Amino acid sequence: LGAMISGGEIFFYARRCLFRQQPGRGCHTNKGEVMQAKGMRIALGFVFLVNAANAIAESSRAVLDTFSDPPREYSSAPLWVWNDMLTEDEVLATLRDLAAQDVKQVFVHPRPGLMTPYLSKDWFKLWKAVLREAEVLDMNVWIYDENSYPSGFAGGFVPEAMPESHGLGLVLNATTKPTAWDDKTLAVYRLANDKIENISDAVRSGTEQAEGNYIVAATAESKSSPWFGGKYYVDLLRPGVTEKFLEITLGAYKREIGDQFGKRVPGSFTD
Repeated sequence: LGAMISGGEIFFYARRCLFRQQPGRGCHTNKGEVMQAKGMRIALGFVFLVNAANAIAESSRAVLDTFSDPPREYSSAPLWVWNDMLTEDEVLATLRDLAAQDVKQVFVHPRPGLMTPYLSKDWFKLWKAVLREAEVLDMNVWIYDENSYPSGFAGGFVPEAMPESHGLGLVLNATTKPTAWDDKTLAVYRLANDKIENISDAVRSGTEQAEGNYIVAATAESKSSPWFGGKYYVDLLRPGVTEKFLEITLGAYKREIGDQFGKRVPGSFTD
């Protein structure tokens, strides 16, 4: 009410000044009227600041209350490791234990030691049981898109489906005499007199090189490992590899539990 009155009085003062103004002359007011207008402007500014401070305080309290007890989509989400030969009773008991500790969402994280076949019928049987219980407990269950990490090989299914997806690395070999150029050779350098000379063209053409100090840069295929499901990591730069990974992994989740996407399953973690 005070702000409304002050604003009205200031408007009245300005209008009165306008009508009293004469051509070629300024607005004639007495000193008291000027002081009254200044005081009203100060009062308006004070009321505005008080209202803004109250609004900020209310907003801060709301944020603090939400931060101390966030809804499930903003709460902490641990990586829930799945390994061993899992049973439905075991995963449900663990989920209930997490909920009892005020955990409201989890990432199902397959890890080495997993004996339940990854992405199998039994795998998704466990997932479906967990999602039914998550509905009761009001929890979110996120996908972790790989069996171990890093993402891309689908627990060994991508290299199995695409043998040409073999991962590649760069190796630098020191030698006293470079071997013949082959399809894995990238470059050859000669080291002499504190200088490095690129002699790739000469080696590629078959020119014999005298003994000395050489560095040969070449590609090497990644080795198979139990970490990669007995296969090998893939070449993510090869066309088709990412598409095959998405098809095998998230395609299976969409087929089996896609009705929960955007609901109990908010999204996927990629590593």
